[in-house]
Amino acid sequence: MKKTTKRLLSAALAVGMTVSVGVLAASCGDKGKSGDKSYTYKTSTVSLGTNWNPHTWETNADRSILSYLSSPFVDMSIKDSKNGVYQWVYEMATSVEDVTKAHQNDLTKYKATLQDGKTAETTDAGFVFEIKLNQNAQWENGEKIKADDYIYSMKQLLDSKMRNYRANLYYKGESAVAGGLAYYNSEAPIYDPVVPAYGEGDTPDYSFDITANKTYINLTDQGMTISSYSFSDLKDLGYVDGELYKKLSGTANPYGFIEVTDSNKTDVLTIMDQYLKAFGMSIYTDEGKTQIDEELYKEFLFYNTGTFGDKYEYDDTVGCYKVDDYTIRYVTQTYIDYNNFMTSLTSTWLVYKPYYEANKDTTGALVTTRYGTSKDTTMSYGVYKLDSLQSEKQMVFVQNENWYGFEKQSDGSLVSYTNFEVDGKKVRQYQTTKIQIDVMDDNSAKQAFLKGSLSEWTPSATDLSAYKSSDQLYQVDETYTMSLFFNTGLEALKTMDASKGNKNSVVLSNKNFRKAFSLAINRSEYVTATPGYKAEYALMNNLYFYDVYNDPTSSYRASDKAMQAICNLYGVEYGADKPYKTLKEAYQSINGYNLTEAKALMKTACDELVAAGLYTKGAEIKIRVAWASGALTDDNNAQIALMNKYINAALEGSGFGKVTLEAVGNLNNERYSGVPAGEYAIGYGAWGGAAFYPFRNFQVYMDPDQYDVNELGCYDPTTETLTLKVNGVDETMTWQQWSNCMIGSGKYSAASNEVKLSITAQLEEAFLDTYYRIPLCATTQCFLLSYQCNYYTENYNIMYDFGGMRLMSYNYTDAEWADYVKKGISYV
Repeated sequence: MKKTTKRLLSAALAVGMTVSVGVLAASCGDKGKSGDKSYTYKTSTVSLGTNWNPHTWETNADRSILSYLSSPFVDMSIKDSKNGVYQWVYEMATSVEDVTKAHQNDLTKYKATLQDGKTAETTDAGFVFEIKLNQNAQWENGEKIKADDYIYSMKQLLDSKMRNYRANLYYKGESAVAGGLAYYNSEAPIYDPVVPAYGEGDTPDYSFDITANKTYINLTDQGMTISSYSFSDLKDLGYVDGELYKKLSGTANPYGFIEVTDSNKTDVLTIMDQYLKAFGMSIYTDEGKTQIDEELYKEFLFYNTGTFGDKYEYDDTVGCYKVDDYTIRYVTQTYIDYNNFMTSLTSTWLVYKPYYEANKDTTGALVTTRYGTSKDTTMSYGVYKLDSLQSEKQMVFVQNENWYGFEKQSDGSLVSYTNFEVDGKKVRQYQTTKIQIDVMDDNSAKQAFLKGSLSEWTPSATDLSAYKSSDQLYQVDETYTMSLFFNTGLEALKTMDASKGNKNSVVLSNKNFRKAFSLAINRSEYVTATPGYKAEYALMNNLYFYDVYNDPTSSYRASDKAMQAICNLYGVEYGADKPYKTLKEAYQSINGYNLTEAKALMKTACDELVAAGLYTKGAEIKIRVAWASGALTDDNNAQIALMNKYINAALEGSGFGKVTLEAVGNLNNERYSGVPAGEYAIGYGAWGGAAFYPFRNFQVYMDPDQYDVNELGCYDPTTETLTLKVNGVDETMTWQQWSNCMIGSGKYSAASNEVKLSITAQLEEAFLDTYYRIPLCATTQCFLLSYQCNYYTENYNIMYDFGGMRLMSYNYTDAEWADYVKKGISYV
């Protein structure tokens, strides 16, 4: 039986949410009777984390280590696995209460940014939260953890003399602490943009003389005039080269600013050009890259004003303060929904003061600390503690006997049961006694797993085919939908035909041609050439929820309006006298494949193109497709071969000549940006994320001010308009305005979910009907789990995974497993 499950909590849950160490284990057994049993979860990595200080960690490997050594304020777990019901569970906190109404004075004291039209006196929710602390929480050395520890830790995190990397999680964003930014910038030098920010319709001021003043770039600052994205943001998205980023960032001053000099200007221009390519632009004005766009260049730059920020004291400025030994209050800078605030509490900022202070270095321009970089500088307050560390070889974690959830048994073993009910009863948790992380390459990991020496393994796309029927294969839907996207601009297509290696790619300017191409694709067959992906016929799959905190069944895709939109798109009807009696039956019948209709549309398209003088009947068609960021794989070649089969089947008898789609690899960032820039007529890639607020998802297709819209070679969403029906009345706005109308201060941001569903479904139908983008399949994560262990549930839920490692059970002890694997194991 093939499983469709997942082990990692989706990153779409919330920005800044870390996976808690609710990772390992539950098994049956009587409380108080453990016996001599050990359970080791063995995993691998290509490189160990080197910094698990919660104030400065950078990589996923760092964060993974931190998750074992810390516990969150709150976590999510299973309440009812059969019906997919989740629950908040308390860990380092025992309660979290919105006390805004009783503490409105905090809004004024800490200078919270109130909602439009609101005053402190009329604001009664969403700003001040009281957190009762777990009085049983201890450091691994047995010392109690109290409110003072949290306040000290926040003060260090935001200290302007330290400029901690992760401070940005608390001085900006939806859950930012009130006053955090002011304290972080206390007495810091002030750098302003060379070009002051300007709005639509304003005249930019480019008068600053950059030849007479020192200028700087900042790779992490989101305050550039050019865009709200930082270089760091685009590096994470794959547009900015990591090595170049690392080279330049190493020259930054303590405040993150890099002076532009003659010696580094070539690198600065290169990274600016990489940045702009994400938006289909360039810093250069000529093909030889000898002339730069001076105005664009200036919009990247900052200058030192020669002034310093005001001095701020923590107690008077920052809205995170002690009430008593086991209570703190947290005041947010802006309004936040209670559930979103709870999500922000799935990690903490806690550090152990004696180690943090003992490892400080005050000799440089900034104060630094070596806290959380070795066994001797680490103090756990999580389920596990660091037992041993061999640099770039191995890390071992063992149970933390002073973690509040463990009970010591008569034989010295540690046992824990949930303090909440799962499926109506309390169950064993954190059964794993040891976690071992070994450094090894992908092939070594494969061999170790197949021999029983690893608990999990992620097969490559090439390896996956051998294990597609394995009972231990977990295939999990992700929010990302792989699609073909086009440049349909006639002049751009003509240029590509003349000089970019295409022949007659002008056929893509015809909507009927693109629609026929979509209907010719047998998606169910196509996904057999992918690493476990699933056929998709719309832009958002079944992982998108519009009210998940209040209604776990609130799937956007399963809503009547979303199903009707796709039925409209594919022309599927339902009713008493139809083959499909209900909307759900009609929707579930859709597979996106209709070769008969595709052939008819292709004939129409050919006739239209010939009549317009754009195509000669029977002429060969060749189109280069931006397919892969890296080298083409066997899977990629199989995929493009299927695409060629599909499109040529639709062309039979249409008047078109043979079509050759040529996949292009090794594109790095150009896989996306090259299409709107006119380098490629077709691209292959994905959008996803924001699973809990589908009403904002169309920004990626319609708002070039916020995203690098792949379809800008097809239309201008900032000027072209669309008419939708809202509350029974026709309303016309630009595509960009529609994409923003349900978020922030948008026109329908406060509308009911019913209205938002209607708008979103209409937008999805309208955009898909342009055939600027053709959805193909939803991506999945695929991995194999050892026979030694099981997840709590086989029913994946985006809120709690399968129960995570917290509720994992074991089929064998370590000793039993060692005996078992001697007989040989097979996962095929």
